[in-house]
Amino acid sequence: MAGRGRGRRTMSFSVDAVGISRGDSLPPSMQQPTPAFPVMEQKPLPLAVGEEAEYLLALKQEFRGAMKSLPCFIQPVAAHRGQRSQHTHPLLSVLVRTFSWNNVFSSSRT
Repeated sequence: MAGRGRGRRTMSFSVDAVGISRGDSLPPSMQQPTPAFPVMEQKPLPLAVGEEAEYLLALKQEFRGAMKSLPCFIQPVAAHRGQRSQHTHPLLSVLVRTFSWNNVFSSSRT
């Protein structure tokens, strides 16, 4: 129980461990936050302009379009907004369409 209660008030850490000796001035306080990103020392190169660069860009776009038209390219299935979640499964949608709901409600009315 040493150090609790009575006795002289002491600091919770050693000032020498922090690196400040007696008589030294404290570092100045920060007036603004540190920057979110470091300063860029190397600037990015400008984009290549010219007839060759435009040709390569057009060739690249045409190649991407040709790749999307191949049968190996699988397009994601677009979700329908009005469709309920239980009808998204193919088996459930077949069951809902083929099941006769008239028989269910006619037996409960009698």
